[in-house]
Amino acid sequence: MVEGPGCTLNGEKIRSKVQGGQKVKEMRGSLLTSTKTNFHSFCGRQYTSVKTLGKELFMYFGVRALRIHFGMNGSMRINPVEGKATTGSTPVLEIRLTKDTVCFYDSTVEIRLTEDCEQRMRAMEALDVCSSAFSFSRSEEAVRSQSSRMLCDVLLDQAVMPGVGNIIKNEALFDSGLHPTVKVQQLTDEQIHHLVKMTRDFTLLFYKCRKSGSALHKHYKVYKRPQCGQCSHVITVCRLGDNGRMTYFCERCQNGDPSTINISKLPVRNSLIGWAYNERTDDNVAKKDEEDWACPLCTLINQPAAKSCDACLTSRPEAYKDSVSAEVSPFSPHLIKYPCTAFKKPQEELKVNWRSAFGTSTLVFSDLSKKPKPVNSPLTTASSHLNSLAAERGLYKYNVCQGTTSPNYASGGWQRQSAEISNGESVASYSHPSKKMRIDHSPFSSNNAQNGTPNSCAPCCASHGRPAVLRVVHKEGENKGRQFYTCSLPTNTKCNFFEWADLHFPLCRHGKRCLMRKVLKLGPNNGRQFFTCSHQKGKQCDFFQWADSKPGESILPGC
Repeated sequence: MVEGPGCTLNGEKIRSKVQGGQKVKEMRGSLLTSTKTNFHSFCGRQYTSVKTLGKELFMYFGVRALRIHFGMNGSMRINPVEGKATTGSTPVLEIRLTKDTVCFYDSTVEIRLTEDCEQRMRAMEALDVCSSAFSFSRSEEAVRSQSSRMLCDVLLDQAVMPGVGNIIKNEALFDSGLHPTVKVQQLTDEQIHHLVKMTRDFTLLFYKCRKSGSALHKHYKVYKRPQCGQCSHVITVCRLGDNGRMTYFCERCQNGDPSTINISKLPVRNSLIGWAYNERTDDNVAKKDEEDWACPLCTLINQPAAKSCDACLTSRPEAYKDSVSAEVSPFSPHLIKYPCTAFKKPQEELKVNWRSAFGTSTLVFSDLSKKPKPVNSPLTTASSHLNSLAAERGLYKYNVCQGTTSPNYASGGWQRQSAEISNGESVASYSHPSKKMRIDHSPFSSNNAQNGTPNSCAPCCASHGRPAVLRVVHKEGENKGRQFYTCSLPTNTKCNFFEWADLHFPLCRHGKRCLMRKVLKLGPNNGRQFFTCSHQKGKQCDFFQWADSKPGESILPGC
């Protein structure tokens, strides 16, 4: 689901790249042929502005406006390259202006009156967690009015807190120490204020990560994790609320009795927001008054402690203070106070400007330490054996992690592989750290089958002799959901090894192989695996069997 921060960033992109005042030349897209809505009436109208409210984006064309909702997998492109369309999809709506083109994919588009949109903006802007006009008092009042509802439903209600999605809901409830099934009437005013504050804080963190391109999953504590990021307790996964949305929570950290919660003792997130609210200092960042300075009159380089020039006695000029420029964003520029918590990858080169009387020189410090290099070709048995020995002796600086060098919780990469790699297997059998992996939004995101993680019980491919990876069929058809083994090497070097992984699964009444599912209801059976018919709902037979392992029988990990 494209949550509020993602919609806000889409609005910023249009605002910065598409100039107002352009006229609509043409409207295209699959929506024009599938509905009777007259989108051609916008031709000739002048584009004026764009605004966002929660998960909604409004584009204004005079007295009429377009309301866009990105749904689960919606996206947007501005001035796409001709002939380079999005793979597997065509734009739902393509707006061709005088100079620019805006395309929307997998989104819902409706025609509204501009006056109605503006009225809705004025009424709801103070509740939008992504807006600079967000009001804590109004948001607390809106939450308090839902006294008989569960928190998991209140947070996702776009009439109460526009912009909150499932990720923000789960993480905000964890930061508040509250169980998702707790009702609003059980909370004190202080706890309601803290819940709203944690929701707003994680929304800002969400926004900053998406804007800078850094990994948001590193900040997950419960969402799509098998273990709690705070206490390592097993995460409970279930469907809760009116709409049965996937909910992740820690039974140890999140209390069902709010009266026993002490807000001052709740853990604080190690993030930009945590730094700001803990009022920590940036002592590890060099300050201007700690550097050598050049005299503006005679250009002599003086010591940092010198108050005046040693040669001409000119007073030291005041240190220049960098003011954070206000970005084109709905958030206050004062949010980013600590450069030491910048959301970016650590640089392998450090550049320092050295000022002197003859000008400015740049010193470049490079990290020349040896690091394990990714191997793109199959290794011999001898080299694999050497890699195994190196891993056992701790010669590698980093542990091998599936898909990335740091835990990738969004794609299931939290399942860190041990550095003790068996003989015949090397680092090359894992994905390259920089390669992006598919993010699966199914309730079983921790599965090795979906992550492509080599298993100890997996068969070895005949060509390379490496343990195969377990994957799941996502293509529509009769085999969708089935698991299979394939070669673990990258696409350009992998062999054609293929083997179904569910051949030992029982057959249903239709004579077809069953699928393995997991119980998502709260209760004693939560998390248990079972076999069921692979047909769609309405066509399934009544076959059911628990998948608990018996003596001499093993269950595929993470099914």
